[in-house]
Amino acid sequence: MQIPDGVLTDGATYYWNVRACTSVGCSPWSALQKLTVRVRPLPVPESKTLTLTDGRLTASSAVTDCDDACPATPDGKILAGRTDGHDWATWIKADLSPLPRGSFVTGAKLSLTRADCTTGCTAQKFDLFQLATAWSPSQSGKELLAAASVDSYSSGEELTATELGPVVQSWTELGDNTGLLLRAAGEAPGAAYYSASAGDAAKRPQLTIQYVLPSAPGPVEDIAVSAGDKGLLARWNPPLSGGAAGEETGYTVKVETTDGLIVAEVESTVPRAVVTGLDNSRSYRVAVTAHNTFGNGPVSRSALSQPTAVTGGPDLYRTYVQDYLKARGRITTGGSLTAGDAASESAHGGVFRELLEAQEEGLVGAREALEKRGQSYSSASAELSDVLVRRGENTAEAIVHATVTESETIRTDGVDDKTEARNDKRFTFTVKNGAVVLLTEADDASAGLTLSPTAAAEAQLESEGSEDADLPADEGDALDLDDDGFPVNDGVPLVTTLASVVDGNGTANWAYKNRGTKWEYKQDCTNFVSKALYYGGHMKFRNGGRKADHSWWQEYYLFGTIKNKTYTWSAAENLRRHVTKYRHSQTISKASSAKVGDIIFFKWKSEKVYNHAAVVRANSRGEIHLVQHGIKELTTLSDVIARYKKKKDPIEKVLIVRVKDR
Repeated sequence: MQIPDGVLTDGATYYWNVRACTSVGCSPWSALQKLTVRVRPLPVPESKTLTLTDGRLTASSAVTDCDDACPATPDGKILAGRTDGHDWATWIKADLSPLPRGSFVTGAKLSLTRADCTTGCTAQKFDLFQLATAWSPSQSGKELLAAASVDSYSSGEELTATELGPVVQSWTELGDNTGLLLRAAGEAPGAAYYSASAGDAAKRPQLTIQYVLPSAPGPVEDIAVSAGDKGLLARWNPPLSGGAAGEETGYTVKVETTDGLIVAEVESTVPRAVVTGLDNSRSYRVAVTAHNTFGNGPVSRSALSQPTAVTGGPDLYRTYVQDYLKARGRITTGGSLTAGDAASESAHGGVFRELLEAQEEGLVGAREALEKRGQSYSSASAELSDVLVRRGENTAEAIVHATVTESETIRTDGVDDKTEARNDKRFTFTVKNGAVVLLTEADDASAGLTLSPTAAAEAQLESEGSEDADLPADEGDALDLDDDGFPVNDGVPLVTTLASVVDGNGTANWAYKNRGTKWEYKQDCTNFVSKALYYGGHMKFRNGGRKADHSWWQEYYLFGTIKNKTYTWSAAENLRRHVTKYRHSQTISKASSAKVGDIIFFKWKSEKVYNHAAVVRANSRGEIHLVQHGIKELTTLSDVIARYKKKKDPIEKVLIVRVKDR
């Protein structure tokens, strides 16, 4: 939701909360959160211009409709379209070495000068293609066409209207610059342009790039500190600008006393840090500095906070959480058949019995669903790290913040495969009828979200963008599911190795190696898949409007301070429509035919569209293994389906797509 301009007053403080509503009713309101509006002028970094021409911009034309005795390109000229009885295409490649590493490319335009007319020329329209494989002028025109991507970057546009900024940025980020192919659009007559060898340097092709130099990151914002028992948890919003393209932002976190003495220092790759070993009798402030390879940003400091003792001590509550997770694992594996059994078998079962009972149907249902397929959870474990225990809103409430790493092992035909999840969690306890009770387990990032008062707020919230999300998903292309909701057993599966060692499968390799990267959105699954397709599979950008299904790109705007992405990049249904309708990617009809690097889309029963995406990392022993940004980073298709089997909203459709990466 975005509040209209003019409603809020600069400097005023507001309280807000939200609730979710459906046709049958609404959830309770969330806790109130405070927001002070601070309108800050955006920093305006200096924009620079780089013009590449002469030796920095190579252009060559070739005939595409003959095999032998093809005519040579006229000296000093390049051609596009039908000329002298032949079809011509032009290859252009830029040497980007003068562009400083880490620069934000905010725009780029290619310009050509006509050599066959001087006044009253009709502007030619082009289809532009990125090259999927390398080509050189010593090769033929037919080889040039074969080297081009199947789908165009832009179609039927004049060069002055074609924005090449995202393409240039991708060349710098990926180191994958094989050049562009220009073909005349439609049936219009061909045209001649001056080439890089033209006698008049002003008439040679030019690529003009607008960019912002890299720098250290800006200041972090909105540091929020939760003081616990002998420790504190700090959260903050990342800088509006990370300072450099393709750079990860890190954070140095220092804890200071009132007189400026630094008593603790930690490094973090995410906007969150837990510091323990503090004194409950002293007050502290947190100082956070963002950094990249270009330097350190300004220091941002929080207000003072004083740790406070928790009745019973923090170790007791940590034990409660550990025992609760252990009991839940026993239900998963069948070591305890019911939640009541698991609670009775634990020394602290009374603390979490009610919460376990609320989860029993889903846990038992997942276990039984796998058992019907001859699979089982052979083990389940959970480890806690970065634990902070603090008082809640009153002395009868305690809250545990912790990073929880959960591992489950699925056994198939006597062979074990591990699933893995790492999440920041919040566990809320209260005293009920004189006894401690675990009330809730929640995602800590969502529960502690602080909206930025700057332009970064929009980027914090947006993950889905489909304006036509109410349109039903296409029928007929999903896998056939059996009565239990699993893919129909359709034959002997392919046997492949894990994606971490698959040579040449960049999409799955990138996803596997980068599965622990920070989430950019609250729902980050599709953004993660798109990054795997882009950085790992080198899938090419498609030009067009941000909301259009035929386009797919990310670029920088606001002087390079914010990364903008198409809806097809960040929303599952939009990406599904893009790869199936505009890249004409293959849909896989049998689960046994899934290959490493395929993309799997999921649709839940209550939703009209596909709303989750993951990458296939292996298909072995009849099981498809996935890597994703989801509840578990490493999981299996059966595990995902089983998790929702006995819940009110089970998975209804599963679609496997073999994306064309060029």
